[in-house]
Amino acid sequence: MARKTEVSGDRIIDAVMDIVEESGFGEVSARNVAARLGISTQPIYRIFGDMDGVRQAAIERGWRTFVREVSGEALDRAVGYVKFAVKHKRLFEFLFREQNYGYDGLNDLSHKLVDGTIIDKLVEITGLSRETAYRVHLCLWMALHGLAAVAADNEMTLSEREIEQFTKDISRAMTAFYKSDGENV
Repeated sequence: MARKTEVSGDRIIDAVMDIVEESGFGEVSARNVAARLGISTQPIYRIFGDMDGVRQAAIERGWRTFVREVSGEALDRAVGYVKFAVKHKRLFEFLFREQNYGYDGLNDLSHKLVDGTIIDKLVEITGLSRETAYRVHLCLWMALHGLAAVAADNEMTLSEREIEQFTKDISRAMTAFYKSDGENV
């Protein structure tokens, strides 16, 4: 009688993430994951319950990867965001462009992507109110997301310097807009 191979949830999610990076989440199935690991589908369902459990674990792993790679000061994060999209095209798509990706609208996503230090720094640099600085950041993130999506789709190659300059230009433009509008300065 053949011995059963024990497999951990981490190993299963490793295989899931490999499939996501290679082909996108649409190719993730219990059968594909099991085949990659040389096991039956039974451990997948025993550990995760169903494919929704697998999806949720993949989202959590994807966010950890994102947070690890997109860190530092605000400008470093902006550049890192676009670089992440290019380096992890299908993971970026899974986390930020597919339906049911683990957040509810722009406001929820922006709260996941921003910490208070970025807003504090914007307030300090621009003299804008905290609320307006948050709006500037949200607009900046939307512009960067568009840039990241275009870059991830292989429609544009950008240097770090170009991404930095784009980020600074959008920040300055949004700050000038809110200041000229006299809003919450």
